[in-house]
Amino acid sequence: MIYAHPSSLTTLPAEIIHQILTFLPPLSLVSLIGTSKLLRAHALTDSLWAMFVRECVPFQPELGYHPAKSWKDLYTSLHPYWFLVKKKIWFSDKAHSGSTMTGNLAVVRYDPRRQCIEGLRLVAKHGVHSFESWDWNPEVIIHTFDPKVELWADDPLVKINPGCYSQHNSTREEVMMDTGHASGIKSMISLCLGLPPHLQTNTMALWPPHIIPVRERVRNESRHLFKGEGHRPSCLADASENTFRVRKWVEFGGMGLPLGVHIGEDVMTFSTLPEECYRATKEKPWQGIWVGDYSGHGCEFVLLIQRAVDPSADPPKSASESPLQNHYDETRLTLPVEEGEDGSCAGRLEAIKLTGDPNVPRGEYTWVAEDIGSGGLLRIADERIFKGARVVRSLGHSAARNFRNDKFIPSQLILVDKNTLAQYWEDFGHVSFYRRVHMDDYLRRL
Repeated sequence: MIYAHPSSLTTLPAEIIHQILTFLPPLSLVSLIGTSKLLRAHALTDSLWAMFVRECVPFQPELGYHPAKSWKDLYTSLHPYWFLVKKKIWFSDKAHSGSTMTGNLAVVRYDPRRQCIEGLRLVAKHGVHSFESWDWNPEVIIHTFDPKVELWADDPLVKINPGCYSQHNSTREEVMMDTGHASGIKSMISLCLGLPPHLQTNTMALWPPHIIPVRERVRNESRHLFKGEGHRPSCLADASENTFRVRKWVEFGGMGLPLGVHIGEDVMTFSTLPEECYRATKEKPWQGIWVGDYSGHGCEFVLLIQRAVDPSADPPKSASESPLQNHYDETRLTLPVEEGEDGSCAGRLEAIKLTGDPNVPRGEYTWVAEDIGSGGLLRIADERIFKGARVVRSLGHSAARNFRNDKFIPSQLILVDKNTLAQYWEDFGHVSFYRRVHMDDYLRRL
């Protein structure tokens, strides 16, 4: 005869059980609901579900669950897409228009007024230009740069309304989104299946490219536009929380066309950035997301990563030629950066395009300064426009249209202040400015 013995968990005091459950993820709490009446009651405690929501929206401390009936109802109504809000910043391999060279940078937030998850493109405009002469090199005319950065709310990349996932029976199904205010524009979101590091190869088209240090990569080329179920997880436990895909198309009916015809169908693959990649610290003050002036190409967003100097490192290469890094190497980001003899930060600065142009696309280096410390110092500027700034050696990445014949050319990086950089492209006789983007401002703004 088999005797039922009470679980050792259920014999604990209620406050201890509650404390243990705070360490469980949502899927484990759902599993616990079916085990016993006591554990079901604990797992349904609304404060646990409030913790899950607030963990995803730390910039909204006054957030309540209304108009949902409870925190649990709010969480489940937008499940399993809270990871989009929690990871905040996303960048894609293709632009909204489908261009494979330019890409998108997006911020995903929860909007409590409409109780939806919304992802908006971050865009920038040049602002007003003025021209200044450069005393150090009078042949170079400097164009000032005062960009206006804003979220483009008219055409969201992602919009997930309550209950949209509950209408589907499988994680392998794509979910229709309420995006595209223009008539006929449709979009769907799908979860991704991360590609294990041991299956990644140099010849594989992956997003993001290997020069961007992320925890997970996925394929970003598919003959059938990722319609096969093998590109999507079989269960929620296998779903990536660092990548997702959006399918967009224009759907026409009438005018001699059958209803439901898809025109211009394409898929964008999105990845998030680990916060340690872009969050500035005392030791790595230059790290962050910046917007740069690329003249006729307009404004482009750039990720600056500050690393310790590796004396044995080879000159930088393009993403397609870079040594394969099959896993997220956290030590490359957390290795301490030594301080220079004059109190300034040393280290290597890598500027990687998050959005690109027809010459040098997204996911490629735009410039690299091997050592911003004493090893790379050229001079301390004494001219009026850059007075007191450190000027260090750098290599700028240039290419012909469609990224042909790319090469690194001599240039100089001018460290104006912690929010402003300038890159002097010696061969072009041109100075490009970069301004730091304070991403927290766009996460708080609703």
